[in-house]
Amino acid sequence: MLLHPGRYILRAIGFLVCILSFCGCGLRQAEFGNWVVRLPADSDHSYAVGGPNPDRTAANDNARAEMAKFISVTVDSEIERVTVEQDGEIETTVVDQLRLKAEETLENVSIVEVRKTGEGYYTLARMPSRPIEDILESLRFKKVPPTAGEIARSILLPGWGQFQKDQSRKGFGLLSGQALTIGSWALFYVLKSSAEEDMIYAKTPGVRKAYQQDLQTLKGLRISSLVTAAAVYIYNLVDVTAVPKKVPINQK
Repeated sequence: MLLHPGRYILRAIGFLVCILSFCGCGLRQAEFGNWVVRLPADSDHSYAVGGPNPDRTAANDNARAEMAKFISVTVDSEIERVTVEQDGEIETTVVDQLRLKAEETLENVSIVEVRKTGEGYYTLARMPSRPIEDILESLRFKKVPPTAGEIARSILLPGWGQFQKDQSRKGFGLLSGQALTIGSWALFYVLKSSAEEDMIYAKTPGVRKAYQQDLQTLKGLRISSLVTAAAVYIYNLVDVTAVPKKVPINQK
């Protein structure tokens, strides 16, 4: 049965929309809620509130100062906890370096929302949690180069080596990305073959020309999918080779 010219493109677009919906299902506009009373729950960011203050700029400074206090307390608490766990002391130079790095993370602080109430301005400061987490992890973990086995696994299957390095989230992303791009290439190949067959049985030059246009579009989509799949694979190899693995410092 012949499909109307253009149906192939609609199928391809529909498939791409499904992919984008799947990949972007977790992306939503930030909703901070009633942060004046309760800080937002967000595993990827840390928050601090400044105010109330009659001056908006001063409220912004208050929020940044609160964030600096939070970072300082968090780092010092972790240093004390690790010292007790390891039944020893951490070198003063190491502690000083950690505190300096913690202060440098304040460059990542941004004011994301401002509210004016009868009491004055309240401001919400936010910064990514990753920089502080990296500092805290440096107290407990050391970085070691990837093993030949981890690299070999990623050569065989993108993401497998990352799973082996306990980087499950990254491994899942690479594996999913490779599967989706190769699946897209296969779908466009099938649609292209079907369009070629239908073009042979087209009854009018106009319909045949429409199928030819579909074929060109599908060819471009197929090439794009293949290039994207290659890019994912190459990134997978670079990542598994260049990004070190974290292991506990006290692991023997």
